[in-house]
Amino acid sequence: MTFLRPLGYPPPPSIRRPRTGLVLGAGGRTGIAHTAGALHALHSSGALRIEELDIVIGTSAGAIVGSQLRSGVSPHELYRIARDTGSDAEERRGDSFFAPAWDSPASLMQRALGSSWVLTRSLLRFPLPPLPRELGKMFPGGLMQLAEHADLDAHLPREWPEENLWLVTVDIHTGRRVVLRRGGPIQANLQQAALASAAVPGIYPPIRIQGRTLVDGGVHSATNLDLLLGKRLDHVTVVAPLGLSAPSAVPPPLFALRQFAHINLMQMVERLRAEGTTVAVLEPSADLARLHGVNTLRTGASAEIAEAAYAETISRLSDLVQETQPTSSVRAAS
Repeated sequence: MTFLRPLGYPPPPSIRRPRTGLVLGAGGRTGIAHTAGALHALHSSGALRIEELDIVIGTSAGAIVGSQLRSGVSPHELYRIARDTGSDAEERRGDSFFAPAWDSPASLMQRALGSSWVLTRSLLRFPLPPLPRELGKMFPGGLMQLAEHADLDAHLPREWPEENLWLVTVDIHTGRRVVLRRGGPIQANLQQAALASAAVPGIYPPIRIQGRTLVDGGVHSATNLDLLLGKRLDHVTVVAPLGLSAPSAVPPPLFALRQFAHINLMQMVERLRAEGTTVAVLEPSADLARLHGVNTLRTGASAEIAEAAYAETISRLSDLVQETQPTSSVRAAS
């Protein structure tokens, strides 16, 4: 394999080390596999130095991967887990962590109604009165719940890593984005924060933390790249499993979602580049997007998607290095 210099490197002599960031976007279970493959390609080729990242931002699936990455799980190990097809593979990936939350047609109807409210409320970005507590108990949101056997401690620590890690959620009562991090105004452990960022409205139950009801940060943005505006980073790498690298023939509902995510992402990319930050964007091709499918929460496709994402990322590395050449010297230390 050809080893490349890291994206955004090297700095000129006597100039400080570039400040770099990694943004990991939403994408469900297929997005986790995609991100594992892309990160392994970037890291194993030398194009991304995980240990030198100044900040990692994770949304939904990206929050799960980002939390593992910052907690010491290497890109190689993430890729190995994604490709694992052994008897305990689903357990190692956490695919079996969630089980149906209903036990009868009546409870299914109650949860369907509650989940519809959570989904609708999540899409509105303005405050509304909270649902009365008794109604909330009668119609709980979330068709799935943590299974009794789920061992989160085997996958994520409760303690936040020392390095900068921001996990993005949305408060369904205010409609506002909420960023969870170490030492932030909202005290949540790492497991709670990762679950909240990945709590797909209507599917998984919202996570209550300090009086807030939090759901998937992908409701606000598939990547939340705009959080890095004004941070004066030299280079940012974005892995966006829900994007689409070029318009092409994919199933209509899939194309609409991915094109929307792509347009929003590129708007933020241009704003960051206008600030002098170089940005490398990794979105799936049409072929890889079709492999993801419409149901990004399905199991059984991790190995194939991770391998395809790895191969596609390797094939694009040289182009990415060219695309992210800074137009001027790295900023002098302030």
